[in-house]
Amino acid sequence: RLDQMRAHMSSVDFQYADPHRGFDRSKVKGVVSKLFHIKPEFSAYHRALEVCAGGRLFFVVVDNEDTGKALLERGQLRRRVTIIPLNKIVDPSVPAHVVRQARNVMPAGGDLQLAYEIVGFNKEVQSAMKYVFGGYLVCDTPETAKQVTFHPNVRVR
Repeated sequence: RLDQMRAHMSSVDFQYADPHRGFDRSKVKGVVSKLFHIKPEFSAYHRALEVCAGGRLFFVVVDNEDTGKALLERGQLRRRVTIIPLNKIVDPSVPAHVVRQARNVMPAGGDLQLAYEIVGFNKEVQSAMKYVFGGYLVCDTPETAKQVTFHPNVRVR
């Protein structure tokens, strides 16, 4: 268990050397898992959000591809990392018409949220959060999830 905790903590603790003299550390936003919080009213969905994000929780967010390249080439990284440059992210968000359809087909009394909308974050990392959480719906029960996910007009995880 302790080894698991150490492995997890090393994934969250991103350390690097400045790639060049005068490097602006504010260009490195941090590890995704440290850049958001779950809104209090949705705390019951923490496990679902973890599943949605998966390995992307440990990606490193930077301002642009030049910063990412400098870190990879000269940042003396201690482990292999995936870098998300904010200026290159493509938004994979679920289209509004699909969300409407999902809400129409969910069972009465069921609850459905866009994963992206139940996390809070600093506006400057919005595109990274859309990249990590934008393509997912979160449901209150497995039954709701199955009914919504497998509906031919929805087909969203």
